[in-house]
Amino acid sequence: MDEPEKVRGREDAASGREAGGAEEAGDGFQLVIHGKKKKRAASGQDCGTAGSGSGAGAGPVRALTREKGAAPAPGAKAKVPFHDPSIPRPQDVYKIRVDNYKPFEHVWLERSEDGTRRVHPLENLPVEQFVDRNVPDREPVKPADLEDTPFTLVQDHKGLTELAKKLKSVTEFAVDLEHNQYRSFQGLTCLMQISTRTEDFIVDTLKLRIYIGLYLQEPFKDPTKRKVMHGADRDIMWLQRDFHIYVCNLFDTGQASRVLQMERNSLEHLLLHFCGVTAKKEYQNADWRSRPLPDEMIKYAREDTHYLLYIYDLMRQRLQRESTFENDLLLEVHKRSNEICLQFYEKELLTDTSYLHIYGLQEHELDARQLAVVAALHEWRDRIARQEDESTGYILPNKALIEIAKQMPTDVGHLKRIVKSKYPYVESNLELIAYTVWNALEYSYAFEGIAEQLKKERLEQVALKSGQTSDEVTPLDADIDRSNFDSSDQSANVNVASGSRAGFMSEAALISSIHLEDKTQTMSSVKTSQTLLGQIRPVNKDVLSNNIHQQAIQDLSLTLKALKGNLASGGESNEQTRRISEFS
Repeated sequence: MDEPEKVRGREDAASGREAGGAEEAGDGFQLVIHGKKKKRAASGQDCGTAGSGSGAGAGPVRALTREKGAAPAPGAKAKVPFHDPSIPRPQDVYKIRVDNYKPFEHVWLERSEDGTRRVHPLENLPVEQFVDRNVPDREPVKPADLEDTPFTLVQDHKGLTELAKKLKSVTEFAVDLEHNQYRSFQGLTCLMQISTRTEDFIVDTLKLRIYIGLYLQEPFKDPTKRKVMHGADRDIMWLQRDFHIYVCNLFDTGQASRVLQMERNSLEHLLLHFCGVTAKKEYQNADWRSRPLPDEMIKYAREDTHYLLYIYDLMRQRLQRESTFENDLLLEVHKRSNEICLQFYEKELLTDTSYLHIYGLQEHELDARQLAVVAALHEWRDRIARQEDESTGYILPNKALIEIAKQMPTDVGHLKRIVKSKYPYVESNLELIAYTVWNALEYSYAFEGIAEQLKKERLEQVALKSGQTSDEVTPLDADIDRSNFDSSDQSANVNVASGSRAGFMSEAALISSIHLEDKTQTMSSVKTSQTLLGQIRPVNKDVLSNNIHQQAIQDLSLTLKALKGNLASGGESNEQTRRISEFS
């Protein structure tokens, strides 16, 4: 929830290992975004027992072990799958239709007076009006135990109507989202958790997707109602993308932990520090598309918001107590929270240089021929992912793409030995991919300048790292907890724009961003300076704008499109037939 974009790629790899089988290709990536769950600690201030849900679940969750069907070793903790291939795609079950091509339109927002842009409802509201300095000195009231707290699983219009009415009657509520990015191009919000001072709610945002905005837009936009979230960067983007919901009056406990310079900034740490609750991690990488929701996942999801208002109370007291006339900590948290809300979701668009953003590319010394293959495969993968509404990581993960580029297979047999039949869309397009590699090599001359530039930058980075000393200034978010993340290669499909600033944001501070290239590392528009696509390297602009390179990319793209059409119609040319037959 609160980690920076630059760890997005690591998050993905962890999921791959848990899936058991994706690790070999390095393709797994964390698509369930929020994973900070809690249970009663053996000691410490009790914030409420993490009890079970209200029985609305479907029993225990299946565990996915390294060997299919094998039981976990004695004493070993069962793995929760980050991807369950048996789950029907929500896009098919709930008739979810998205446009993966056109730029995203914030159609529910008013336009500026000159008509050039959309205006966020927060823009004309001074941040000072959200700062409540009436902080009581008394000890905040602890939340009731989960089993003693009313809980509603919202799955129909009636439940959504009742939730909207209850939110209308309160002045504050906590919010969290559960997300899946692996089986859709832009990602899907699977659950919305909401907690008031007295009740917990979980909304099935897959089943009710087209109605969420209609019912809940007003309470989220209402500046008189405080919304408490933790690490809200990505959540804000998802609310805009899936439901056209825009948030006003946010208090981000992740930002508060930074302002207070706490030891760590994760929700896991805040739960332990303030509530004595130890977070469970088993479901951090769960596949939240699962329906019906098992009891364990319902409990896990409830805990994400059940304690947030209490943590908010404690943090607000501390912020007020530690503020000075010159350093208003409470105001600073609200300013940072506002900045997060003011970000705009933007759909990532494919450009001639998008392939340079692939996470992990900079770690390999690729020559011009190999870079040409990377560019061609990247274009093919992006096109298929948008067309089929799948993540680029599901179509062809970064690590596998780079490995194909390194080996440059021009026949189907060689290609099959690399991918090992693990990727359905690759398996059904082996001949086309082999021809794509062959054709890319014909245009490799256009990538010579870029290959040299990348090599030069790689050497400069090595020299820079070797010259760094231990007393150098660390990044602002260097203290962010990374205990829930591992290394990976993936990117998310989210761009962020704010005012005159724009940057890639999927999916920690969005996480910071998100192009689902297979979850290339992303960046938080607010917290970090990286992109969702992964770490963007400062490539020489003169090289990137080179006319020869641009023309080569365009020729490759046109060739691929023409080939695709010809193969589909059976009307490929004799020359194409001859070349493709060489791969069969």
